[in-house]
Amino acid sequence: MNWKNVLTIFCTLFVATGAFAQPAPGKTLTPGKHNFTLQWISWDVPGKIAITKNADGTFAVKGDQYSDDKKDFVTIDGTITQTSPAELLFNGTIRTRYSNVNNGEVCEKTGTYHFLSKGARKYWRLQEMDNCEGNNVVDYVDIFF
Repeated sequence: MNWKNVLTIFCTLFVATGAFAQPAPGKTLTPGKHNFTLQWISWDVPGKIAITKNADGTFAVKGDQYSDDKKDFVTIDGTITQTSPAELLFNGTIRTRYSNVNNGEVCEKTGTYHFLSKGARKYWRLQEMDNCEGNNVVDYVDIFF
């Protein structure tokens, strides 16, 4: 068998298995409990987000992360549609509170927001990350695979 035959067989198998069309590993939203974080609280001690699949193909999500003293937090409640392996479209409410940001007041975002996973990241990050305080303060809200 010459190299052209080997290449033809390899390419045929590659195309037949659909290997080129598979989403990036881990970038598929799956039901269950996943880590959920706000950088102000901790990346090392994540909260949890519960994800359940709805009959229409969307996902119901509800979760939180609290500081040790329970004063600072992030909560999420709504629905997600996965538009691609890298993008989630969220509709609902995200609330954040950190005592040293926004005068310690809750920042509430209600509506439609985008989460993206870029490069080798193991999470989707909220893209509308400006905190209610303004002044270039951002909240990194992450949903892990």
